[in-house]
Amino acid sequence: MKKFIAMLCILTCVLGFTGCGEEKNYTELEKTKGETAVLYSEMILMPYMMQYFDGAEVVKVQENCNVHEIKYIAEKTINQAFGVDMNIEGNAILTGMVSFNNTYESLGDIDLTQGFDGTYEIAGDEIIVTVPVTGSKTDANGNLRTAKAEFIFSNDIFYTVKSCALNLDQSMGELMGKAGMDTLMGMAVVFIILIMISILIWIMGGIPGLIDALSGKGKKEKKQDIKEEAVNNTIAQIIEKEESADDTELVAVIAAAIAAYEGSQSTDGFVVRSIRKRR
Repeated sequence: MKKFIAMLCILTCVLGFTGCGEEKNYTELEKTKGETAVLYSEMILMPYMMQYFDGAEVVKVQENCNVHEIKYIAEKTINQAFGVDMNIEGNAILTGMVSFNNTYESLGDIDLTQGFDGTYEIAGDEIIVTVPVTGSKTDANGNLRTAKAEFIFSNDIFYTVKSCALNLDQSMGELMGKAGMDTLMGMAVVFIILIMISILIWIMGGIPGLIDALSGKGKKEKKQDIKEEAVNNTIAQIIEKEESADDTELVAVIAAAIAAYEGSQSTDGFVVRSIRKRR
């Protein structure tokens, strides 16, 4: 028991030291890049992307511009407004305008006069800038909604904008509610698909009968049954009259039975040469 407690304490200490890592120490060049990326995000990209809070503007751009045209328009607009020759990927603006517009419905307007307090993180060949913002709408508790704008730049001298997004801050209850709704939607879709598959299998099961009906197989089987029934009746008559009937009458009955089975209208083509009784 003591060994188990000791091992548990050691494990707890190891995990504690792992969680308390030191902050990254950036070089002066990396700090300059990070601070420049934060400045671009707060002073240029935030005001530019906020124009896409207007859903009509988003639809207009999506319907009339491709990725290359969006890149050209963004770079030209920013260069004329801020005098900065910034490189921007068209997909960054295209996905960013949708993200900003969707978040605006829950966040509301952002007050630019209060300024921003962005932070940066350098990960390999990317500089990730996070800018906390506060909106004008409130949550269920009456608190102003908050969100985080995220901008990703290339870690080089060009500072190419590779991604833009605005992510709403949500409480645990909101996240659990959304997860529950997603789960219910997923289950509903699965059940609908299963029902459709069951209906399809049921329909396919009736196809062979439909094909038989269209091909006349049922009529052929019914006609065959009528023939067999006629032969059976004739044989029964033969058995009943076998003792009393002479050979001439028996021959006529047998010929009639054969003609009924073959579907012939007369017995002219049949000749009964001999009759033998089998005991």
